[in-house]
Amino acid sequence: MSVQESFLRCTACEQESEHVVVYAGRFVSEIQCTACGAVTRLDVSEDYLPDLRQRISSKPGRLMRRLRRDPGEVAKTLPWRTLSKPLRMLDELRAVHRSRTR
Repeated sequence: MSVQESFLRCTACEQESEHVVVYAGRFVSEIQCTACGAVTRLDVSEDYLPDLRQRISSKPGRLMRRLRRDPGEVAKTLPWRTLSKPLRMLDELRAVHRSRTR
């Protein structure tokens, strides 16, 4: 799950303000207006699983490209990324689940 901030027009309060945008994988699953607090959830569950399969199957190739490009960086970050990946995946799955419950 990734969280970004963006300047958007809110559909609830009609103001242009900062919004917190939550991604589940490559898909926007939630947008929250910081001005009025309105939350828009987008159901990404149908698109998420096929995308997750593709990301998993392409991971070895992406890791090898990164290893060839910068082996020192991979050696330095791989242990932490390996340990933190289950938690990051759990956060993504929670975001997908939240997007289904409106």
